[in-house]
Amino acid sequence: MYTLITIFYISLIGIIAMVLFKRNEVKTSKPSIPSRLGRGSDHIFQKFFGTISNGISYVNKHTFIAVAQWITFHILVRVRKIYVELKHRMLENPHGKRMMDAVRGRGEIKDHGASFYLRKIAEKK
Repeated sequence: MYTLITIFYISLIGIIAMVLFKRNEVKTSKPSIPSRLGRGSDHIFQKFFGTISNGISYVNKHTFIAVAQWITFHILVRVRKIYVELKHRMLENPHGKRMMDAVRGRGEIKDHGASFYLRKIAEKK
């Protein structure tokens, strides 16, 4: 717990220092030490963020829907494979087959254990 509190305060001091450096830089119009150190990597970050913004510009309603449908299709294909495998395993043993029939409404209905509603449905068949 003390480690988290220490990390929090170190981060807070770092943020305050960054704000003060930036304030001094704007006030004196001279680049601060962190600005001079980071000047060499500015073009890398500018290219990186430009690439991201260019990629995001292609996303509109139609492409979003197409990507969502593509992702959903691939998820549902895998889920269906799992469902088919589980169903196959369940139908392999007799107890599972009886349970599947009961879930589908094809199970055996006995007078003494069934509710009034189920007995009425059984009589209609």
